[in-house]
Amino acid sequence: MKKFNAREHFSDFNQNLRTSDEQEETILKRVARITKIINSAYWNGAESRNSTLVGSYGRGTAISLSDVDLLVKLPNNQKQRFDEYLHNGQSALLQDVKSKLKETYALSEIKGDGQIVSIAFSDGIGFEILPAFSLLLGTGYEYPDTHNDGSWKETDPARDQMLLADKNKKYGGIVKQFAKMLRAWRNTNNVELSGIAIDVLVYKFIDVWSIVYPDSSGFDDMSRDFFEWLSEIVEHREGLLSLDQKYTISLDSSVGSKACTAWNRAKKAIQERFDEESAENEWAKIYGGRFPIYQTSQENEFDNNGIKNMSTKSTRVPIGTARDTEEFWEDKEWTISKYVKFIEINTNLEMNGFRTGSIRRLPKIPIKKNSKITFSVEPITGITWYWKVRNVGETANQRNLIRGQIIKKTNEIVEPIKFRGNHYVEVYGLSKNTVQYFGRVEVPLEGDFK
Repeated sequence: MKKFNAREHFSDFNQNLRTSDEQEETILKRVARITKIINSAYWNGAESRNSTLVGSYGRGTAISLSDVDLLVKLPNNQKQRFDEYLHNGQSALLQDVKSKLKETYALSEIKGDGQIVSIAFSDGIGFEILPAFSLLLGTGYEYPDTHNDGSWKETDPARDQMLLADKNKKYGGIVKQFAKMLRAWRNTNNVELSGIAIDVLVYKFIDVWSIVYPDSSGFDDMSRDFFEWLSEIVEHREGLLSLDQKYTISLDSSVGSKACTAWNRAKKAIQERFDEESAENEWAKIYGGRFPIYQTSQENEFDNNGIKNMSTKSTRVPIGTARDTEEFWEDKEWTISKYVKFIEINTNLEMNGFRTGSIRRLPKIPIKKNSKITFSVEPITGITWYWKVRNVGETANQRNLIRGQIIKKTNEIVEPIKFRGNHYVEVYGLSKNTVQYFGRVEVPLEGDFK
């Protein structure tokens, strides 16, 4: 029985939460392009940088790139223009910014609502753009809020970034690392916590931890102690002031129970530190699929686990007289890691414009026009995703549409519902040329278009 190495596991875990160099480059290029659009539309083509990365990414605590926050500064005379609107000039401002961005990003989905204009890019890296005006007095910005007939709100992201950066430096970089870890916990366990709430909680906890738990060390102890602390905060309904002390962040009551569950799991994981497999299982329940699994039990061997369900040439489904377009992992000259990690493919069924939930709860999926299924996996830094969509059955064979190609995509694909059959979708997560993650979901379609 192998001992659990906390330092090694949590070091690799934090590495798995990092944004790749390629992703960083993509983000910076898009920031430059969006800024250029704003400068051209509102600043007479000025070359000055009228934008700044804010939110979780700006604070250095993001693990998901689906909503990179970018504040774009506009001239104050533009605010005067929209203040002259009789009704909700804030909404008009968002729509104006949206229209300028749409000229360049015509093929991307762009929405303007609430406080931001969002751009969804095909690679999964999305931007949420916050138009703002410099405050005439003091530091910070005013930004539009379209709710309740429109109003202006204030924010000072630079101060938040500075406070968190200073705290992170004081404690040797563990503040931002732990904030990323807690985002993985939130995502894995559906915890109702915003990114700023997580950062504020870590900011406040770290000082308490250094005083109350002076003998604790490492992210295992830190996790245990934080979840206990958080459960007590929620239980006593203590207010959570923002980093700049200007507003209160509410904490949903469900956060307390989920923190308590994580606390018990962390305690159990630490107690099981002499059994690597048991400890890994508990930490993975807390932090999800990005937490490294090194255990070498028989059940995790390639030949003895569910990898046997991976489609291969020897087990292929008959295609009849259909054109053979199917590909297999053997064709790609990939290697399969001995310890492939299974990853769940999330599904979201949409019919006639309405989301109906996961397909896993349905024995059969009815076929209706304009219906589609979104397949997704949790993004993992350093992993490249390949998808295989295989149409199975008589109708697919007759229409010569078995598909089955293995195609490089993001962590999400959208597939229209077309014809009956027990289709399947596979996903392969690769690091370099080795399959590290594998997932599969059956898609049983029944009926015909009505």
